[in-house]
Amino acid sequence: MLDAAHHHHEVRPRIDSTERETPMKFATAAFAATSLALLAQPAAAQQAEAPSAAQMAPVSDQELENFVIAASMIGQIHESAEIDAAEKEQASMKVLSQAQLTPQRFNSIGAALQSDEDLQARATQTVARLRAEQAEG
Repeated sequence: MLDAAHHHHEVRPRIDSTERETPMKFATAAFAATSLALLAQPAAAQQAEAPSAAQMAPVSDQELENFVIAASMIGQIHESAEIDAAEKEQASMKVLSQAQLTPQRFNSIGAALQSDEDLQARATQTVARLRAEQAEG
């Protein structure tokens, strides 16, 4: 069972020690997890609503940190074999709510990360900083 999805007082998820030495691998995995959040919306609505990176509001550092944490947690939820699909979606929505991100905004940031090198660099720095803070305890 994933405690992180059920304890709202826990702000930062545990990041697997096996991934610790490869922040970029983690970052890529986290961003890949963004596509899982697309389950929350019908495909037709996504295409109609998804803004291009150019139209998207800038991503603040706090929002990017929330995105990275949420993507990590959602990735862990979706990799769990113990949770059924409906629970995964519910847990993912709860994570987004705690991260103060709408599914649309989460998906927009995920899409922007595919093409925006500055945002990718910021996300990688955010991952590295979160890891360092976690290592310090």
